[in-house]
Amino acid sequence: MSGASWLAARLSAPSHVNPKARSPVPEKSVLSWPNFAVSILGGVAAAVIFAVVARGGLGGILLAHLAPLTIMIVAFAFGLIHGATSAILASVILSLWLNPVIGMAYALLIAAPAWSAVYAASGAPRGGRDRLTSNLPGWAALAPAAFLATAIIFWLIVASVIFGSLDEALNPIRARAFILLDLMVKERDLGDKIDPTTLSASVARAVPAFLAGYGLLIHVVNLWLAARIAQASKLLGRPWPDIAKEFRVPKAIGGLFLSGIALTFFDGPAGPIGMVLATTTGLLLAFQGLAVAHIFLRGSRSSALVLAIIYFTLGFLGWPILFFAALGLADLIFNYRARMNDAGPAAMQKPD
Repeated sequence: MSGASWLAARLSAPSHVNPKARSPVPEKSVLSWPNFAVSILGGVAAAVIFAVVARGGLGGILLAHLAPLTIMIVAFAFGLIHGATSAILASVILSLWLNPVIGMAYALLIAAPAWSAVYAASGAPRGGRDRLTSNLPGWAALAPAAFLATAIIFWLIVASVIFGSLDEALNPIRARAFILLDLMVKERDLGDKIDPTTLSASVARAVPAFLAGYGLLIHVVNLWLAARIAQASKLLGRPWPDIAKEFRVPKAIGGLFLSGIALTFFDGPAGPIGMVLATTTGLLLAFQGLAVAHIFLRGSRSSALVLAIIYFTLGFLGWPILFFAALGLADLIFNYRARMNDAGPAAMQKPD
């Protein structure tokens, strides 16, 4: 955390960026020795944080939630090229220091999703212009979701081929789940009617989807935090968006969500693949549903209290997220925010 804070606090010769400029990262990505040093330090800091995570323990669990932060701060504050340098360097360090498999996992599950989120949030600049000009918060959440879902689905397919079946590949997870569930049954925490063997198999098949969904949540939270740090350091290259109005995902996400739910009823790798799709796209829809809730509560005297209750309930229970996923899916079809009388121009835009 100290390394990330140091990078954010580095304000040597900050550049003045025109908020109305088309390109969010004009002169920041120029290769210079000071910026190159920042990207190196960012990569080293990111590698050290993940190395602590890989060793486990309470500290590792806590730091796991900040794994993408350093790369995102460098990309937001000093330019996308330097963010990519930090991501590549961290992946190489972990491959040489710990294990090539760990380095590859870091690159696919942390580094690439983190950089892609900032790239989308910055408007996907290329050739001196932004390829994304609207709904940037939605695209910024969709980018890491696509990387995470693709990487985990690819692993499910490869593991099924290598081990002969997905159940064989998931056996270590199933064994650990069985031991824990059997202990809970014996202590009557789950009751006598629970079959640990059947339940442990279901838990093992759900773990990839949990990793995809939780990983997406971590990336989105870190994206917001990194952007706020860059903004506080006066190094954010574009005005802060109205997330409640501008968070929209493409309508195809609704189709992928329904397709993922349908796949969960099939045997073999199709079931876990469907759960990964349903979880990642469902979480994106839930974010959109929460954006709708923010708009509907905006201007209300009790909005702060109601939102606090909503987020506390989501954090404490978890399952009410399904309601907001359904609300987000409905918003894709009916576009509730554009129908409101006080909606601004950004809210009137339809998703790409």
